[in-house]
Amino acid sequence: MRRAATRLSRIALLCELDHIRTLREVERLSPQLFSSDGRPDWVDHLIFPPQPHALDFDWRFDQATAEQLARYLLDEGPVLTLGAPSVARMLEHAGVDVALVDRQPHQGVIRQFTCDISEFVADRPYRTALVDPPWYPAQIMSWSRIAAHAVGVGGAVLVSIWPAATRPTAMSELSALFEDFSFWADILRTGDKVRYDTPLFEAVARRVGGDCSLSRSPLTGELVRLRINKLPALTPLPKSAYLWRRFIVDDYQLAIRCRKGNGCITFEQIPTAHGWLWPFVSARAPDLNQIDLWSSAGEVAALGSPESTCEMLRRAFSSPNSHAFERMLADVPTLLEWRVPRPPYRRCTEWLHRQ
Repeated sequence: MRRAATRLSRIALLCELDHIRTLREVERLSPQLFSSDGRPDWVDHLIFPPQPHALDFDWRFDQATAEQLARYLLDEGPVLTLGAPSVARMLEHAGVDVALVDRQPHQGVIRQFTCDISEFVADRPYRTALVDPPWYPAQIMSWSRIAAHAVGVGGAVLVSIWPAATRPTAMSELSALFEDFSFWADILRTGDKVRYDTPLFEAVARRVGGDCSLSRSPLTGELVRLRINKLPALTPLPKSAYLWRRFIVDDYQLAIRCRKGNGCITFEQIPTAHGWLWPFVSARAPDLNQIDLWSSAGEVAALGSPESTCEMLRRAFSSPNSHAFERMLADVPTLLEWRVPRPPYRRCTEWLHRQ
């Protein structure tokens, strides 16, 4: 009983920690977690993820939901989470056998498969899977079927689904989704809700997009439980023709579409944007294919030469200080107006993904 209570208390504490941005803030707010030399003890290797980025469909569970899910899964291991890194972190630190699949590399989970969900093949049998997919039919069907194969017949899959008011076609899409589930799983709907924090990019979209339905998400979904009775056929998602290069500086993310340009470093506003700010959060938004540069703060632009812009940013991010950084970007004052952090950085990384 004492061990279980300790695990539960750690989950509750991790829920709090997951909303704090740096270990320095953790030390200031919770000094009892730290040893006499100032180093954290059991949170020593915890790495805080960067700001959510719209390209990742990165809506994160709020504190109460993350805690509820972690408590439910405490004795359901081995657990696989497709997305839902906050829950994976809590379970891992509570001693649960858990693995995370997420293409974003900075999640603070030791056992993580850093790849697109569609590329994941289970390394071993799992008992339970938690699936937090983008709220679109193709993605949710594909992710749920991958999870079903990971847990096998008799295993359980918990999946977050959209509410009926999400978009005009939401009801018919839900009907098709449950019909698909019924062919290979027993469905349990208890009305349990999952709630999400508002990411920065949505806060920006709501501010500049007004009452447009494409500028806001429901932030509340339903948790559906599936008991697998037959392995479904896998339905791979089509691969995008585009690669995106992602820069992470401190907690800020900047994504650049990899495509051939005209050789000139130019920045142009997107016609449907509000200046440099993107007023939408939906994949149904207009002019999405015109965006070449996209930040986690909701800033967007079309680029004359994405490749040259990447090289320019690499040089700027390697600058020793703010003055040198701004000198590197003197020819593109637009970027100096964005929320790009100035060096020195506590984290500066680069990675590629398809979209």
